[in-house]
Amino acid sequence: MRAFCVMGAMISICIPIYNRDMRDTVAALAAQMRTAAVPCELVCIDDHSEAAIAETNKVVEAVGHYIVLPENVGRARIRNLFRQNARYEYLLFLDCDSVIPEGFLQRYAYFLGRETRHMVVCGGREYAAESDDREHHLRYVYGVKCESRNAHQRRKHPYRSFMTNNFIVHRDVLKAIPFDERISLYGHEDTLFGYRLMQQHIPITHVDNPVVNGDVESNDLFLAKTEEGVQSLAEIYRWMGQERGFAEQVALLRCYRLLHRFKVDGFIYALYRLVRPWLKEGFVSGKRVNMKLFAFYKLGLLTENLRNSK
Repeated sequence: MRAFCVMGAMISICIPIYNRDMRDTVAALAAQMRTAAVPCELVCIDDHSEAAIAETNKVVEAVGHYIVLPENVGRARIRNLFRQNARYEYLLFLDCDSVIPEGFLQRYAYFLGRETRHMVVCGGREYAAESDDREHHLRYVYGVKCESRNAHQRRKHPYRSFMTNNFIVHRDVLKAIPFDERISLYGHEDTLFGYRLMQQHIPITHVDNPVVNGDVESNDLFLAKTEEGVQSLAEIYRWMGQERGFAEQVALLRCYRLLHRFKVDGFIYALYRLVRPWLKEGFVSGKRVNMKLFAFYKLGLLTENLRNSK
C-alpha cells in the first residue's frame, strides 16, 4: 500500500452540478461552514447546465468557488477536475441533489480529527418518509431497499458499498487513482473507483453521516438511467477484459458469470425478451415494483448487452 501524508482535517466541499437549483443546498452548507471546527471551502463545478440554471447558481460565488464548464464532460471527468480547483487536503464530494442535515460537516470533522489515517470516508444516503406517489415509486423503493444502508451494513463489504454521492477522499488518493474518464455513459464510475481502491489496498471508513436524496426521479426516468447504467457496466466489463476480480465486486456480474458458466444465460435472455414489455410497463406505471423482478430485468439487459458485443 502506498503511504499517503495527511496534512490535517481541512475540507474542500466539492459538488458537481447539472441542471439543479443549488440555492437551498448552498445556504445549508454556508451556515455549517461558519460554525465548523475545521477550515472548509465550497467548490461547485457546473457540467454545462441550461443557461438559466447556471445563472441561478451564481449564488455559490457569495460563499465559494463557482466554475461553469463550456461543454458537458461527464460524471468521471468532472470529479477529477476538483483536485485541480480545490485547495485543501480532504475533498468531500456531494451530489447536487443532496439535502444536508444539521451537524453534517461537524460530524465529518470529528471523524477526521479523531484519527489521522483516514484516506476514504463514506457517509451514506437516506430517503425521506415513504410516499404513496406511484409515479416515483420505483426510484423510492430501489433507494430504500438497495442504497440506504447504515455504516454497520456497509462495512460488511466496504468496497462494494462505495458510492460517490457522499464521500471524503484525500487528494493524494484521487491523484493516484483518478476516476476513469473512459466512462462516457451514466453509471458505475463509482463501482470501478471502489474496485481500484481495493486493488491498491486503500481502506474505506464507513460512518453514519448520511445525506438525504432530494430528487426521487420519476419511474420512466429512473428506468432509462438504469438501462444506461447497465450498458455502462457492460462496456467497463468488456474493456477490462472481463476481469474476474472486478466481476466479483458487482452482484449483477457475479450472477451473469454463474449463468454463463452453466450455459443457461441463453435461456434467461429468452425469458427476459418474452416478459420485458410486461416488466417495463409495470415499472413505469408503478403497479409492479418488485426488487427481484427489477434485478431480473437488469440481468436481462446485461445479458443482451454482452451478447450483442460478441
